[in-house]
Amino acid sequence: EKRTGNINFGASLGQGTGVGGFLGLEEPNLFGRGKKGQLRWQFGANINDFTLSYTDPAIRDSRVSGTLTLFDSRQTFIVGDLGQRQQLGGEVRIGFPFLGSRYTRVFGSYGLQRINYSQGSEDLRRRFACSDCTRSTLGLGLLRDTRIGLPFPVAGTYFNIGGELNGGFLGGTSDYQKIDLEGRWYAPLGTVGGGGQLGQGVQFVLGLTAKSGFIFGDAGPFFTELYSMGGVQFGIPLRGYNEFSITPNGYDPNASSGQASVNAFGKSFAAFTVEAGARISGALYVDTFLDAGNIYREVRQYDPTRLFRGAGFGAAV
Repeated sequence: EKRTGNINFGASLGQGTGVGGFLGLEEPNLFGRGKKGQLRWQFGANINDFTLSYTDPAIRDSRVSGTLTLFDSRQTFIVGDLGQRQQLGGEVRIGFPFLGSRYTRVFGSYGLQRINYSQGSEDLRRRFACSDCTRSTLGLGLLRDTRIGLPFPVAGTYFNIGGELNGGFLGGTSDYQKIDLEGRWYAPLGTVGGGGQLGQGVQFVLGLTAKSGFIFGDAGPFFTELYSMGGVQFGIPLRGYNEFSITPNGYDPNASSGQASVNAFGKSFAAFTVEAGARISGALYVDTFLDAGNIYREVRQYDPTRLFRGAGFGAAV
């Protein structure tokens, strides 16, 4: 039997959390039966994140999968002066085929966390004060994925519908419900080179992504569960704008300083991307894109026809 486990380590640099390092241990074939165990530790001046997980992709040789995750995390955010967030908790997730489909699965989950927010701007501390708060979450999701050519797909579709129930009869500091919707469509435009072999040469693709989210009720002190938009480091990305510059009140020119205002967070959002790309290989992708999106203070204000827009060129490795 081949040796399948691996150890990985290195350094990381992120605008949101600064300089750090990571150490990981992964075994994708525990007990010689395809079970997966993973241990990961990220550390640095602004981050100390320890995660331990176990996944069984075929419980008792069935098509039912299960994952148990435990985590202890401390993150100090540089972007937006969001301060420090400490989380301790775990999650259990079960997945099974939807009506026997090989591409569509239903997931159910339960998570329990203890969260503490500290430092950060005075406005955020005043509105979202939280010391040893708890979040109890029951989740249900539907996922369908027929994409081809990952990590840079050239055909297929992706749909993800997720719902969360937080608090209420589950207990915890807050009481709200959350729904997230995401769809991705990819259509091949042609191939150059490769001698006609599938997956070879430069493959051109047209892609469309649509995402929306809605929060009903009171998220309480958990401002990281609310939606923010702008930039690419925190919240919903919208390229061409600074972090937190898209707010329920419109564009905030003061966000260029990288500071988050309490007015930057909303309970619903809409985001769309159209891209024309070239998959040069499984490790390199270039594209031109059009992004559009907006964020709304309440669900009833949701209006996907009122959007901020940005366009540009990108590359991914």
